[in-house]
Amino acid sequence: MKKILLFILALLLVSVTFGQKIGESTIKRFSMGLDFYTDIWLNKPPEIDTRAINQGISAFGMYNYPFGESDFSIAIGVGVGFHNMYTKGMIEDIKADTITFIAIPDSIDYKKYKLGLSYFDIPLEFRLKTENKLRFAIGFKVGFLMDGKTKYKGDRDDGQLVTIKERQVDNLFNYRFGPTIRIGYDWFNVYAFYQVTKVFEPGRGPESYPLSIGITLLPF
Repeated sequence: MKKILLFILALLLVSVTFGQKIGESTIKRFSMGLDFYTDIWLNKPPEIDTRAINQGISAFGMYNYPFGESDFSIAIGVGVGFHNMYTKGMIEDIKADTITFIAIPDSIDYKKYKLGLSYFDIPLEFRLKTENKLRFAIGFKVGFLMDGKTKYKGDRDDGQLVTIKERQVDNLFNYRFGPTIRIGYDWFNVYAFYQVTKVFEPGRGPESYPLSIGITLLPF
């Protein structure tokens, strides 16, 4: 969450800087937004039993290039995206040659286990915004992996409650890409992103990938 807030603050500072140097019509071409979504993990093996809601969030800033006086435009920008896979299993060894998930024994009481992924994204969208503020956008984004980590909160074998965090999970794909779509009215939109690439490198881990579905808020 701190990274998201810092990213939003940086975008605001950039907007203020541009606002001091360029005209109002150009400023209106900038847009900032937040995506709130849940990830549906597709093609997951039986040992990965994910929970119903795997919440994630992304923040982005984009610049719109209108097509003349029409309602159509093309937009490109940057963003950061955070995804979580909450499972009833856990990675046996994050540094293994092949990443495998194993079941957490029923004898161990635990609150959660998750794989957390963060990406730096470059989104591109073709947009339609009508005079009555209806919005439609279809696009594509490419992301580059910034971090992959796990978090376990629960009992150890001796019954002591612990929180264990492990960073730099091996064999993760270093990039991702896939199509996006947004449909809505004014500042409120529904959103979907289909990740074409797998989370792990082929043959080095589960061939799962997320389908993100949620909402987009466009306050600026």
